[in-house]
Amino acid sequence: MTAKQHSRFLEAVRGVQTIRLHNQEAEQTGRYLNAAADTLNTSIAVQRLDMLFTALQGLANGAQRLGVLWLGVLWLGVWLGLKGQFTVGMLTAFVAYGDQFSSRVASLIDYAIELRMLRLQAERLADIVLTAPEAYASSEHVGPLPEPGVAFNKVGFRYAEGEPWILRECSFEVRPGESVAIVGPSGCGKSTLIRLLLGLLDPQQGSIEIGGIDLRRLGKSRYRSMTASVMQDDHLFTGSIAENISLFDALATPQDIEDAARLAGVHEDIVAMPMGYHSLVGDMGSSLSGGQQQRLFLARALYRRPQILVLDEATSHLDVAMERRLNHAIKALNITRIVIAHRPETIAHADRVIELSEGATLSRPQPRHAAPIPATSSIGDTP
Repeated sequence: MTAKQHSRFLEAVRGVQTIRLHNQEAEQTGRYLNAAADTLNTSIAVQRLDMLFTALQGLANGAQRLGVLWLGVLWLGVWLGLKGQFTVGMLTAFVAYGDQFSSRVASLIDYAIELRMLRLQAERLADIVLTAPEAYASSEHVGPLPEPGVAFNKVGFRYAEGEPWILRECSFEVRPGESVAIVGPSGCGKSTLIRLLLGLLDPQQGSIEIGGIDLRRLGKSRYRSMTASVMQDDHLFTGSIAENISLFDALATPQDIEDAARLAGVHEDIVAMPMGYHSLVGDMGSSLSGGQQQRLFLARALYRRPQILVLDEATSHLDVAMERRLNHAIKALNITRIVIAHRPETIAHADRVIELSEGATLSRPQPRHAAPIPATSSIGDTP
């Protein structure tokens, strides 16, 4: 119950902005007070049981000693003593062994209760502790890293058996150095597709190839050395801005960090802070604006110098001028870029646009500035 109370408290603190915007202060306060009351009531009940057990244990020990003494004195002490078969020393030893037995039994009961409490705590951690290791993490490919091209071959994915397919018969190709924008209505599976592309999810059907090599054979660890991404749910960590850009890389140099920050358009914001790149990031970046956080995420991705850059709504909090500046800077990089976007400014900088819809087809409208690209593939997103 204490964990539940603490979880409610931290949840309210982290989501205080949302709570305020939705006028939920009273409701959230009530939820926390209810959790605190449940914790207090449970603690009182446990203490009552402990007091009752202690009293019963003392009563049982006293009754045992009284019974042993009466039995020893009146029966063993008299009858066996008259026969020379029982002595006062034997009676004392018997009482001592009885005390030891009682204390051991009491300890056993205490340990049983503690074990039960430990099991309750372990059940709360089971979802994390019992999670299977990531599949296909190691590499079976012994050659050099492949070309940074991506191909989905009839990929199908759903989150569980019996659930609807999020993607079905999904096929498309992104050539090395190409910039592709993935568009579509909310909930059509774009973020799921990106998570499959990054190896965070594994397809139930079909295969994903990187430079002609199956991702399962290439290995996720080796593949991720080629990639960098900015996701919608990225987080900053406790530390300085420089440490967050380099992600605590022990070999990071100030120049590399600054280059990444300049490319992401956040250098001016950083140097305007009192401690510059040594400024500490607050709780998960709460002291920074949404646009500053997104540009720090982008700087962190560019610091890796990836061959494949994946962006999931990475500029949604930026103004049009800053978004245009970043799009020009990223386009100048000779890397493969796969972007989920809704804003026309970002889509216009793509070489090709892949539209993901609820049907079983993939349409590829061309930006006006781009040369036509032949070939058509199929992709599915079924409800």
